Amino acid sequence: MKTTEAYPSLLLIGQFSKLSGLSCRMLRFYAEQNILVPAYTDCSTGYRHYLASQLTEAQLLKQLRQADFSLGDIAEILNGLKTTQWEMCVAAQRESIARKIESMEMALEELEQLEKYQGPDECILARVAPMRVRSAPLAGERLRLREIARSEAKHIFGEDGSSSPLLCVYDLQTGPASATICIPAEEPDGEIMPGCVLAVSLHRGAYETIPATLEQLLAWVKRNQYRTNGKVVERYFPCGEEDHPHGRVEIAVALDDDSHTSQ
Repeated sequence: MKTTEAYPSLLLIGQFSKLSGLSCRMLRFYAEQNILVPAYTDCSTGYRHYLASQLTEAQLLKQLRQADFSLGDIAEILNGLKTTQWEMCVAAQRESIARKIESMEMALEELEQLEKYQGPDECILARVAPMRVRSAPLAGERLRLREIARSEAKHIFGEDGSSSPLLCVYDLQTGPASATICIPAEEPDGEIMPGCVLAVSLHRGAYETIPATLEQLLAWVKRNQYRTNGKVVERYFPCGEEDHPHGRVEIAVALDDDSHTSQ
């Protein structure tokens, strides 16, 4: 710090704050961290007194903070380092900042991709093997389908209906008003549900918004030139998620046998 101005040998915290550019709050904080500690504190008044020579220490502290040194490193530096230790400390900080810059550049690249983001394209194709199930018809309502399906499954299938994954199958055109609920079954119970290839998406958020997820799924199917066989499958999970306003639901549409193999 170059100056031709003469300062009092002792400065009160307000004076020191004004000259150093560090707020009184930060000066108290640094003192608590054993950094830039006042030369002495008057026991009778509690006033903190700084030496004028500590202004150079304050200037170095500000530079160290701007260079992103940690408080621990700053305490060591201000308490005195040998020249070789200082050089190693600065070199290590340079490497640390270079790594952070590289990380931030990668983050910026990701942000550029996110700026082009048009919504989740999380649809995949899944081949489902034939499975044995117990099933029952269900008259459902679009926005309450999961709630109704869970309730009916427990009523029809007993404890298995509330502790097993539950499938709800309905026609794309007629909707859930005429659906079928299914739970896995052990042989020889139940019937065989044929295997197929499904276009699958994971719905997030309130169940009432699931029509939008189905629309996105159908758009993905069309964009990839697949054809559906007209069946929609919703899969719900146990552990009471039907009572959770943001429980996840897997929603799928079955594809024609030949539409996905020709891609």
